[in-house]
Amino acid sequence: MIKGAEMTNTRSNDIKLPRRERGAVLIISLIVLLVVTLLGVGALETAVFQERMAANAQNKNLVFQDTASFLEDILRDDAILGGNATVLHDAVVRGVGEPSDAVSYAGAAAPLSSEYVVTYMGENSPFVREGEETSLSSGIPKRRFEMRLSAENANTQAGTIHIQGIVPY
Repeated sequence: MIKGAEMTNTRSNDIKLPRRERGAVLIISLIVLLVVTLLGVGALETAVFQERMAANAQNKNLVFQDTASFLEDILRDDAILGGNATVLHDAVVRGVGEPSDAVSYAGAAAPLSSEYVVTYMGENSPFVREGEETSLSSGIPKRRFEMRLSAENANTQAGTIHIQGIVPY
């Protein structure tokens, strides 16, 4: 043995802990873990909800753009609004403010569906506010129509409606 060194024999069961502190750290740690878990779950639900909102906004925007494109196609289609087409004549026969039955637009490809309604709005009924320039100064009466085009994506159920005033030449 080395001089001056004392042998101490300590056993683990000789250490005494205060009775009130036994297990307190474990309980506090579990409570903190529970709070952190609940915060994480809440953040995850918020992120999923925001992702769904972004996807819905994107789907709505895509259908809006498709509907605008369909409307341009319809306005250029001679079979619908051309000289021999009966859509505008039928609208005049129905009378002012009476919409046609919805007609499915054949230019829409699946999963999109689109339909339009044509309404005769009368002669020289301006689409602008009073005092603004119109075609009313012309001595020739102008027949005015309204086309309401709606489109929907069957996969996402996103849909939109465009309304366009028409004054044929």
